[in-house]
Formats: sequence, C-alpha cells, structure tokens
Amino acid sequence: MTHHIVSGEPDGLRGINAIVLPLDANFEIRLDAARGFWRALNGRQADVRHGSLPLQSKLRHILNLRAVDGRRARVPYRQLAEELLAREPIAPRDWRDHHLRHKIRAILRRADRLIAGGYRGLIVYPQSRRRNTGL
Repeated sequence: MTHHIVSGEPDGLRGINAIVLPLDANFEIRLDAARGFWRALNGRQADVRHGSLPLQSKLRHILNLRAVDGRRARVPYRQLAEELLAREPIAPRDWRDHHLRHKIRAILRRADRLIAGGYRGLIVYPQSRRRNTGL
C-alpha cells in the first residue's frame, strides 16, 4: 500500500500540502493518523483517537500484563490473586476451591493469547473485533 504526502508547490499551487489515503478497510485509522499529524504540525493538542480502547478494556489489559509479570517472577498464583484481585488474604486451605483461583488462571490464559500475537488486534481496534480475534 502506498501513501503519499504532497508538500511544496504541486502544479504551481503555493502552500498546498496534502495527504493521499487509500479508501480501504483501514481508512478510518489512516484518516485519524493523518488528522493527528495535521494537529501536531499546527501545534494543536492531541485528540482522542478513533477506535481508542474503552477504559474497561485498558484496565483488563493492564491486569493481564501485571499477572504475566508476576508469573514470570515466579509468584505463586494464590499470591497473584491476592495482590491483583482480592480485598483480603486467601487462606491456603480455601485456595483449592476459591473462585479467584479460576479467575487468575483465566486472566493468564487471556494474557498468553495476547503475548502469542493477539496484541496485533489492538493496533487496528475496533476493526479487530469484527475479525473475531478472541480479545
């Protein structure tokens, strides 16, 4: 896919700058990027981007990454669940059947899918939701 930024004096028009974007499935993303580029060139503040992840999704992905960091540091799952999800300590005798045991394992499975390449769907969100990436 070719993108063009035309600057200078095309066809004798002074001060005309343009960005040529293909009308494809990612047009909205490209248009938003071009708009952000224009705002930066004109010294304007960044805006909310098209397709920004909802706050709940951002918080879920942060939780996923924190859980993976804990697992890589060899933190036991019970301690991970206590730190990330519980309001009070979980007794070792209750851990085997505790609902947070299943929840922390589900979080880590979801994080593993992201690490295995599912994060690419975040780049083209919300179009990735239409492709059923499982996120």
